[in-house]
Amino acid sequence: MLAVFAASTLAFSGPARPVAPRSAVRMEMMPAVPFLEKASKLGKGMLGDVGFDPLYLSESMDLKWLREAELKHGRVSMLGVVGLVVPEFVRLGGPYYDSPNPIEAFAKVPVEAWAQILLAIGIFELFSNGGKMTMSDMFSDPARVPGKVGFDPLRMGGSTDLELKELKNGRLAMLAFSGMITQAALTGNGFPFIYS
Repeated sequence: MLAVFAASTLAFSGPARPVAPRSAVRMEMMPAVPFLEKASKLGKGMLGDVGFDPLYLSESMDLKWLREAELKHGRVSMLGVVGLVVPEFVRLGGPYYDSPNPIEAFAKVPVEAWAQILLAIGIFELFSNGGKMTMSDMFSDPARVPGKVGFDPLRMGGSTDLELKELKNGRLAMLAFSGMITQAALTGNGFPFIYS
């Protein structure tokens, strides 16, 4: 019965049209994530570019601004990792410094101190960027290089080898800091953040 209905509908459809063969389109894939299509703005010669942009942020944001953010977060994370390890070996006196657990220590800092810290960071950002704070105007000067804030007391800038090491160590520190804070929250202990 089903075959009769299928044959009757095919009788009114006419001859089958030939389908033109399609050419295979090769998409370039991300080297770091080989199952995702490569973002079009990656691979433009920026130092340390490994083709990793799984959220395609580079499609809608300025690459220089993203690199500036990556460098700043990496530098802060490198200092943060040191700040998580040092209190285990060096203790300061006073009620704000008696806990080796970074989450407890964070909670003990008064709101006024956090306001002072954020104000100092904001002033530094304002002056280091020449008052240009948004993504659209921070790099309006084409000569401005991401990460160069005019502070290099050891004169380590300018070497691409050292800049690449800073970038890679910053990436590692961002992951390390996140893992250390997570472990501190889970264990409730200070460094080395293991269960007691």
